[in-house]
Amino acid sequence: EVQKLADSNLVEVDRPAAEGDTVNIDYVGKIDGVAFDGGSTDGKGTDLVIGSGTYIDNFEEQLIGAHPGDKVEVTVIFPDDYQAADLAGKEAVFDVTVNGIYE
Repeated sequence: EVQKLADSNLVEVDRPAAEGDTVNIDYVGKIDGVAFDGGSTDGKGTDLVIGSGTYIDNFEEQLIGAHPGDKVEVTVIFPDDYQAADLAGKEAVFDVTVNGIYE
């Protein structure tokens, strides 16, 4: 049975993630190996449109090609002018789980 994303007409696909897809992901972000506040979905899952520019530069692009169920290590650098001063300019590694891919 094809799963639909809540409150949308998107349907689940069984193929690698591509630009324009919506992915449902969970993640834990760490700086120097330590999880930081606000850097995790706490296992609740969140939807992201790849290529939307919603997330920090280079985050979304690193999910292209991932399959449902994949775990992807995404490395990004927070901009120097990031709103959370304690994260600004720092490199973060996000352990991302791709729960589903929708189009």
